[in-house]
Amino acid sequence: MLPLERHRLIVELLGQRGVMRVNEIAQATRVSRETIRRDLSELERKGILNRSHGGALAAKNPLPAIRAASPALPVEDSQGSFQQRTLLHSEGKMRVARKALQCLQPGQTIVLDGSSTSWFLARQMPEMALTVITPSIRILQTLMSRRSLHLVGLGGDFSPTEEAFFGETASRTLREYAVDTLFFSCQGLERDSGLYAGTEAHAALLKQMMLAARQTVALVDGSKLGRTGVARIGGLGELDCLITEKFVDPLLEKEMTWHNVGLQIA
Repeated sequence: MLPLERHRLIVELLGQRGVMRVNEIAQATRVSRETIRRDLSELERKGILNRSHGGALAAKNPLPAIRAASPALPVEDSQGSFQQRTLLHSEGKMRVARKALQCLQPGQTIVLDGSSTSWFLARQMPEMALTVITPSIRILQTLMSRRSLHLVGLGGDFSPTEEAFFGETASRTLREYAVDTLFFSCQGLERDSGLYAGTEAHAALLKQMMLAARQTVALVDGSKLGRTGVARIGGLGELDCLITEKFVDPLLEKEMTWHNVGLQIA
């Protein structure tokens, strides 16, 4: 079933039943839960439905599927430039990135977002047959000496403070690849409202990365837990795995279980 056909079926099913869980939609469409989560995110962004805990419900007044213009280049993140963020909580980011190395498998196509935590992952990445896609100049520079890697840079509108590309060109390039795993970080992760980025441009590109990837892994050091941010990326249900530092929050653990998100402690 083509994505467009699947989207039409999802909308039809929600129109009939009102509310459905991810597992129910996956069974009805005969695709994975991960695929359905991406479908629901895309349809929510278009105003066609509303996400709920573990599922979706039909929007009361669906908006026509109009393509929104891409945000402009990011204004500076509240935590500073990319260079400045590499100095913040660096030990925690290094531990989280080291744990993420266990998720890498030869032959995969992965996306590393332009975060400082993904840069810490790139620095520790071993020689391995991987295709690595990233908008980050710093990550490309870090990996360019690894002969076993196939590197793909996402072009577009360049941000000097972020040392990375944004915009429609970057998003369009992403759609040309079948991505196995996205590794990304965020400005904040809050158990009720979800994931947040430091700017609208970051959030827009991360949403496209999530749509492109079969699996989504969040790399979140302890300083970001319980925080929100400038722009919401999505709910916790967008994740397949959260790699973070040790924390004491039974309600967050419960939310992870509710959304079937794997939890790994670095």
